[in-house]
Order: sequence, then C-alpha cells, then structure tokens
Amino acid sequence: MADHAAKDAELRVRGLFAAEGRLLVSRAFESGFEVVRLFADSAAAEEARALFPGVTVLDAPGLSREAGYPFHRGMLAHVRRPQNENRSGFGDDVPRGLSLALPKITDPGNLGTLLRSALAFGCTAVLLGKECLDPFNRKALRASMGAAYRLRTVWGEPETLAEWGKRGVEPVAASLESGAVSVDEWEGRGGAGTCLVLGNEHDGIPDAWRERCARAVMIPVSTDVDSLNVAVAGSILMRELSRRAIR
Repeated sequence: MADHAAKDAELRVRGLFAAEGRLLVSRAFESGFEVVRLFADSAAAEEARALFPGVTVLDAPGLSREAGYPFHRGMLAHVRRPQNENRSGFGDDVPRGLSLALPKITDPGNLGTLLRSALAFGCTAVLLGKECLDPFNRKALRASMGAAYRLRTVWGEPETLAEWGKRGVEPVAASLESGAVSVDEWEGRGGAGTCLVLGNEHDGIPDAWRERCARAVMIPVSTDVDSLNVAVAGSILMRELSRRAIR
C-alpha cells in the first residue's frame, strides 16, 4: 500500500489535494472548491450522495487503499487546488489590517494551528515561503479544520515582503532578540497594516526574511523556558496584534 505522502505527491502533480472526513469534505463544498472525486464507506454513503451525486462507495480496505493508510473517517475527496496559488504576492492589491508570513513552517500540526488562528483573528492574507509546508497537506488541513479553504494564501519570497513594506504594510518579526518590543507595549505605525513574520520551529526566521523587518515583537515568558511553540506564540501574537491593526 502506498503511504499518504506518496498519495499527496501524486495528487499535487495532478493539481489536487485530499480532504479527509465529513467535516473537511463538507467545508470544501461550502467554500466553493471543486470536488473532482468523492469516496465514502457504506455508513457515510447517503450523506456523501447529498453532497456529490457521483460518489464512489468503497469497503474499508478499498477506502484505506485510496487514502494510503488505514482510514476510518467515512469520506475522502480529491479537490482541485486553487488556480492562483502559485502567484507571487497579490500584485498591487496588498493585504490590509493584519496579515501573516510563514517562510519555513515545516510541521503540519503547527502550520494547521497557525492557519486556524489566522482565520480566527481576522488575518487578511497569509504569505508562504517556498520552504513552507503545503497548507493543503492533509495533516495540516486536518489541524486547521479547513481554515486553508477560507484564507487568502499566496507563495512568495522575501522580496514579496519587502514590496508589501513599500506599499504601507509593516513587516514585524516575532523574535526574542534584544531590542524586541513586548507585545504588551506594542504600537502599530499605521499605514496599510502589519504583517507578522514567524520563524521555523528550530531555526527561527530565515535571514533574508528577517532583514525585511525593521522591528521585532516578543511575548514575555518565564526564565524557566527558552521559548514558546511557534503555533502557540503565533496565536497569542495574532490575537494581540489584531487589536491594533488598521482595518
């Protein structure tokens, strides 16, 4: 049996991704995504037909083969990827208010949590670096509870962030470095808004991205810990900065 990573790679080449389970499948339909194929077990068949008349009903081994691992979530869909996902930036239409930049998040649980928090706290865009995990990776999609469906995401480079800066979006690094401003004392500088830049789980923010940020923001923590998990820190910072972002 092929593993799910091989299945994901195969689907991506075809311009598709996998949505697993009733919740993610139904939210794909609700968000206007094109579902190309829908598989279901017998218990979920009636519910699946209400969403997609051409559903393929499989037994448990068949559904597991299609998923690439032992699968027990009832439904599995192949969904068309966004047509504009490979664009670099948004052209002249820069994000307003609070946005998020993720140059190199590699853990699917962290990425999914960050996307879920970004949606919860009103981020208007998410900029993904070329080394960041795919937001439609099935594990990340599960962790985000389908937030990637609703968010405005785009792949970009440090230059994209610099261009946003020229157009009034202030890039701000999340960092415990010397000189970083406590989020409790943070004041935005106006303009189009703020883009919070979060680093890799182990290596922090890549230098080329950090250089585009004139200021850094941090969360005061106990001296008993070195730092917070990036998804936890990012969620706290998004909550606090969303209160200060220009809308």
